[in-house]
Amino acid sequence: MRRWLVALVAVVLVGCETVPKTAAEPPASPESAQRIEGAGEHVVAAREYERLAQTAPAPLKQQYLLNAVESLVKGGQIQGARTRLDEISIAGLDPAFAAQKRVLEARLTLAEGTPKRALVLLDEAARTPNLSPTILASIYEVRGQAELELGHPIEAVRQYIQRERYITGDAVTENQKLLWRVLEPAPRDQLRAELSAASDPILAGWLELALAVQDNTGNAAAIAQSLAQWRSRYPNHPAGRPLLDSLTLGAPALIGHIERIALLLPLTSDYAVAAQAVRDGFLAMHATTPDAERPKVVIYDLGPNPEQAPQVYERAVREGAQVIVGPLGREASDAIVRGAGLSVPTLLLSHTDERPTSPARLFQFGLPPEQEARQAAERAYLDGCRQAALLYPSGAWGERMVNAFGGHWQRLGGVVLASQPYAESDTDYSEPIKRLLNVTQSESRTAALEKRIGQKLVVEPRPRQDIECIFLAANPRSARLIKPQLNYHRARNVPVYATSHIYSGKPDRAQDADLDGIRFGDMPWMLAQNGRVAELRQSLQHDWPYAGTDLDRLYALGVDSYAILSQLNRISAESSARFPGVTSALSLDRDGRLHRQLAWARFRNGEPRLLEPVK
Repeated sequence: MRRWLVALVAVVLVGCETVPKTAAEPPASPESAQRIEGAGEHVVAAREYERLAQTAPAPLKQQYLLNAVESLVKGGQIQGARTRLDEISIAGLDPAFAAQKRVLEARLTLAEGTPKRALVLLDEAARTPNLSPTILASIYEVRGQAELELGHPIEAVRQYIQRERYITGDAVTENQKLLWRVLEPAPRDQLRAELSAASDPILAGWLELALAVQDNTGNAAAIAQSLAQWRSRYPNHPAGRPLLDSLTLGAPALIGHIERIALLLPLTSDYAVAAQAVRDGFLAMHATTPDAERPKVVIYDLGPNPEQAPQVYERAVREGAQVIVGPLGREASDAIVRGAGLSVPTLLLSHTDERPTSPARLFQFGLPPEQEARQAAERAYLDGCRQAALLYPSGAWGERMVNAFGGHWQRLGGVVLASQPYAESDTDYSEPIKRLLNVTQSESRTAALEKRIGQKLVVEPRPRQDIECIFLAANPRSARLIKPQLNYHRARNVPVYATSHIYSGKPDRAQDADLDGIRFGDMPWMLAQNGRVAELRQSLQHDWPYAGTDLDRLYALGVDSYAILSQLNRISAESSARFPGVTSALSLDRDGRLHRQLAWARFRNGEPRLLEPVK
């Protein structure tokens, strides 16, 4: 009888675990990896290359692994890229693999903020004999990025000119766009000085072209006439038709020296407190600019009606704004893109799906929660998790978060084993947690067995064992209740990933001790305790009354929306270029959207501890 009971109990417990059936993945191919890379899904592309490497013989295997590392670098996954690069063995292979690995290491050191070290590594790579045009082109590309980081734009242009010797087709057009974005905002005095000293006719031609366009900014007819004169002086210059044609289309150019900025915010609306936080951060950063270089900032109140935003925008332009920052909010941003001329470079403080009806220099900078959820998926994947469970609040925000995480997770090749909503207003989350972990099913089966045999069993329900990580979408209050209950239901050792929403922003060891173990992404502004970001925060915010609240993140948005203006051309010049902001490392996609690469921390003894140092 006892043996029969033990066997039945074992069946009950084993039956609690389920393994989902997943559709077979299509085979990986170099073409699919390149297509995914082109769409900006760098971590997904890295996974495709790693899949290819699993079955490829040497040296193709090592080539795919190097491609995967390069994709991770482009995606801002520096720690994951370095770990994988160190694991790639190139012993016994052609010396070109060593050179390629050096170039990747240079990309990594550049992303880590050490451009001089990157140049040393590139010099080592360049000494390898008989390198392919592809590797030589990469060397000059990364050299250009390093020179930009060091504040040497004309030297960067020289590197891009050299790179063009080793590329063909569309790559030439992209290289010239990159080169032009470096030259376009350069100060006139610097361009003239470099032109007078230039001995290379190709460089001289580029410099004179930049001066011609700057001297006629906003006048397409005058630019066209200047281009014709320029072409007569440089008939054999390599500047291609696609670039030259784009110069007369009328899109506004970024200006080397900005003298007047308009900041558009809804200061008398339901969002006044948020708008004031952005304004305070923007003006605090503006005040750090030396007097001789400090532009005038004019603040325009959008009021409560977002549909009035286009009229305010046009007024700011008429009054001399060279750059527009704002508005804050999706509705006002949509209205401006639909209804304003976008005649000057514009940095929206929101994301929009609207498309300008005329050529425009449009950038988008916001704090969308979906971006954080997708980064949580990438972090969990790169940490080795493949089978995830999702716990999220009922309602629109929770649905957005779980859809963003789950969709990207599946793109990465991960499996969602379970997905469970909870009521945010509750204080006891044991039921949704038990359903997530299949504990409820275990309890039901135990009850059924007790009824069948007619006696009470002492059985500790066992949660499913196939969950490798949990994504938790929650605010601080809910997270402080959920994590101890996960621990109680024997999921203490399952890694939990979350977004910045679980952290109030104010250190509170007593309350946040319940969050211990949770990994979450947030702004360096909220996490750094020392170094550049912490010092800047102390100097800017020493008497700001809302420090340590959720408004801190909006203040940081204001800081970066000012600091990024002079860097937009540089980071738009190359997909892997990043600006080390206080909100995160910022990069631009093809649609002009700024993407944040969050810093990652883990709660220990009630305090968030950075997992990697902040640049």
